[in-house]
Amino acid sequence: MDYEAVKMGLAVLNMLVSVGVWLFVWMNKRQQASMESIIKLEAQTKEAIDKLDAHVNQRFTDKCRRLNELEVQVSSMPKKDDIIRIHERLDQVGKDSRDMILMMTEIYVKVNKEK
Repeated sequence: MDYEAVKMGLAVLNMLVSVGVWLFVWMNKRQQASMESIIKLEAQTKEAIDKLDAHVNQRFTDKCRRLNELEVQVSSMPKKDDIIRIHERLDQVGKDSRDMILMMTEIYVKVNKEK
């Protein structure tokens, strides 16, 4: 083998290796995330998180409002002592009504006896 053939073989081998490296770098670059795609993904993620945050805040506000309304309703309801007083008053009114009916019956009986 002469020197020129070896030189030519090394030049062809160098060119094939260079093409192989170029193909490897080109294919690897296509698979890597670019800065633009990362920024785009971050923007989409931030937008989705902001939407979800707004939705959660709205639901939380609605729940708080409903809870406050329920607290107002519960605070205006009569307590146990109030209910006991109401029952005692109703019992007294019932007793007074019975006494009045008995008194009216007695008066009726007396009036009818005198006739």
